[in-house]
Amino acid sequence: MTPRLNRSPSPAFLTATVGLLLATLCGPLVAAEPLRIDQLRLIGTHNSYRLAADEVACGMIALANAAEAKALDYTHRPLREQLETLKMRHFELDLYRDPQGGLFANPLAYEVAKRRGTEVPPLDPQNRLQAPGIKVLHSPDFDFRTTVYTLRDALTELRLWSDANPKHVPIFILLELKSESFWPLTRPATWDETGFEELHRTILAVLPRERILTPDDLRGGQPTLREAVYGIGWPPVDSHRGKFVLLLDNEDATRDSYLAPSEILENQLLFVSVPPQHPAAAWMKRNDPIGAEHEIRALVADGFLVRTRADSGTTESRANDTRRRDRALASGAQLISTDYPEPDRRFSDYHVPALELPE
Repeated sequence: MTPRLNRSPSPAFLTATVGLLLATLCGPLVAAEPLRIDQLRLIGTHNSYRLAADEVACGMIALANAAEAKALDYTHRPLREQLETLKMRHFELDLYRDPQGGLFANPLAYEVAKRRGTEVPPLDPQNRLQAPGIKVLHSPDFDFRTTVYTLRDALTELRLWSDANPKHVPIFILLELKSESFWPLTRPATWDETGFEELHRTILAVLPRERILTPDDLRGGQPTLREAVYGIGWPPVDSHRGKFVLLLDNEDATRDSYLAPSEILENQLLFVSVPPQHPAAAWMKRNDPIGAEHEIRALVADGFLVRTRADSGTTESRANDTRRRDRALASGAQLISTDYPEPDRRFSDYHVPALELPE
């Protein structure tokens, strides 16, 4: 009698067969590449500190330039609310030097109104503007209302939130250094070497050096910043959680003065926006995502960070026009600024909500 064959495969045979099938179908397992900083997509606010001009100041602005008054009709929540509630992860601050203090404490718009017998609202109940130091405002004498009066206060607000949320992705802070004034009696100090030293002291008094990703950190062992990022990109997000990245928003003589001690930004705290062939090239400002969309795509592909703007001058909100916003998002720019992280219902539903964050 012919013996019956055992048709039940052994466990060892099954294990080997399944393994072979998985290897054939899936190939070797490869660890996922860590997410780099230049692969983030972050929504942030333009003039992040700004409160819309009150009725008195707005009236003065409109007398000089009605179109400008219309363009300035937007406002922001306090910085901490932007971080916590709106999930903003980059901010812009306009900075003026005030070494003696009090330079911006009595704006012209209010002084003129008071002389005419018009009551003006309180400006600075805690007298923050009287103390010496770097101030935060859009324009002296006319467009001066702000949620935070000094750079130290602004950084403190951001730092406190960061301390409570230490796993956050790097927060970017754009700093525009201003010195212009429309009234000859208000003369802000210029941004020279002394001003830059004051800026660095103020920053480091609030943000410890180890909490800042600096040009030296990014450059590492490479000769230039450009060589550190070109074709490679920025370092992994996970290596720099809980940190801040400081960007100089100027592209003028102030930027050139900041670069003067070192074209690779050695021992500096701020990155600068320069042409992509420059030794300090790591991020660029391209505010028009429609006219510069192809350039933005190319810069991002090369490993650079790019900041662009989704809207400007209340135009998009008033018209409920999403074209510029949509092009900004499509461009690949990593930092997209808006005046409308939430809708202004006086105008429309237009807004630029935060994107999903790896936090």
